[in-house]
Amino acid sequence: MKHLIKIKSLEKAIIIFFGFSVFTSKAGLNISVVLLFILFFYQLISDKNYWTQMANNKIFLLSISLYIIGLLSTLVYPSNLADTIYFARKAAFLLVIPCLFILNMDAENKSLAINSVCAGFMVAAVNVAYQAYHLGAWHGERVTSFFDLGRWSEMLTYFLVFLLPLLLDAKEKKQKRILYLLLIIIGYACLILSGSRGGMLATVIVTVLYLVIYKRYVLLKLSAILLIVLPLLMFIFPSTVNVVEGRIASIANTTTDGSNSARIKMWESGYLFAVDNLKNNPTTFFFGTGLIDFEREYSIYINSLNDNILSDYPDFSFRDNHNGILDATNKLGIVYELMFLVLIVLITRQIMKASPNIKYSGLSVIVAFFIIGMFYTNQLEYQTICFFYFISISLPSLQEKAHA
Repeated sequence: MKHLIKIKSLEKAIIIFFGFSVFTSKAGLNISVVLLFILFFYQLISDKNYWTQMANNKIFLLSISLYIIGLLSTLVYPSNLADTIYFARKAAFLLVIPCLFILNMDAENKSLAINSVCAGFMVAAVNVAYQAYHLGAWHGERVTSFFDLGRWSEMLTYFLVFLLPLLLDAKEKKQKRILYLLLIIIGYACLILSGSRGGMLATVIVTVLYLVIYKRYVLLKLSAILLIVLPLLMFIFPSTVNVVEGRIASIANTTTDGSNSARIKMWESGYLFAVDNLKNNPTTFFFGTGLIDFEREYSIYINSLNDNILSDYPDFSFRDNHNGILDATNKLGIVYELMFLVLIVLITRQIMKASPNIKYSGLSVIVAFFIIGMFYTNQLEYQTICFFYFISISLPSLQEKAHA
């Protein structure tokens, strides 16, 4: 009995530490993955029921298989040990998805996970406020917290769309809903300060979709409030509003905005690179160039078509395709990427069995993941670990699963 209590206490400690690290520490995320792996391995060898549970669950089997396929892909091509080691380290979180999902199917752990993420966000937001304060007047400078701008804004997006259904859930306690509202307002301020167009676009799209489908009356109220608030903000803070307005307007600017035109060119080039591999080097198409070898092989291909591409598109990158699915397909192969997409589909089906409030949170995070993935590489990054943490909270609790 004492042994069981110690294990449960350890599980809760890991959940809290992991959740707090989501917004505050790369090292914390790495340590969380290691701790989960140790717990996972210990449970496998000490609990026969745990092993049976793993062996009979498609999500758990597929996440482990995905990791193995990724390793084998680097061995098949480019047969580079450095690539294999690099993937083994970057994708290690796939091994702990089973353990993480089981932990957060516990109702008490869900609550701890949400609270710890919120606590970590508040610490990160204080850091943003501190940096913004020392800027003095804000003229569009991009402000981040403990992560770089891209990761910070993507995690903010997941956080905002995750909290919205909880905020609008009438079953939640009033105090919690007020807290969620405050956190969302602060989160939007942080997102605007980050200057992330992809994050802002994904957040707005997912928010509007959720409100249109499930909460139309809230959308009408919100629209009425914005019609009053936005003109007031424009009158009180004209220069600040102009900066934000210009940043948002630049999202659709593909003529004079160099980063947008370069991104479109990267999408086109990444697609053509995949097609060329399918025709002339099928092994690379099916198993990828490898995470490390990609830049070399991609550079050779691009320069064979246009050796002056950087003159035409100064923001063009040879390191990635600025698109999650396209980038993973080229680096890890179509076999790996299809398995990854199947894994997300299976997780989505499982989330659909959860109670409405947390279910919509999980679905919103998944939609946001793919919208952001249109503009950034986001499948083997720190923010990917955070993505899986958010959707692990959205799975049905053990009680719900038993009655599904």
